[in-house]
Amino acid sequence: MNRVKIFHFLLSSLSIIGWSLAIYALMLFDKARPDAAIGYFQSHGAEVRLEWDPEQTVLLEHIIWVCAVLSFINLGFNLYIAQRSKLGWWVNIPLLFTCSLAAGLYIRFVV
Repeated sequence: MNRVKIFHFLLSSLSIIGWSLAIYALMLFDKARPDAAIGYFQSHGAEVRLEWDPEQTVLLEHIIWVCAVLSFINLGFNLYIAQRSKLGWWVNIPLLFTCSLAAGLYIRFVV
């Protein structure tokens, strides 16, 4: 296999692993933080969960940061490949990096 195919396989693998981690983090997010007790829910009598599992919140934060690091590495490979070969930019890699970075910062500083 030549270098372009190896890097293409590496980009694909890192993208799949990163998006799988992001989806797993979304499934874990349900019990990782409390519901927002906004007036709309309270005025309509909906139940609002005010407690959360701190262990799952820490696990969620670690998963999000691993996803951000994987996507950052993948972004570096994508930049290298886009400059050296005919493979173009992959849109999902910067999107995953932006989403995971924003989610990690949100969990770290807001939750």
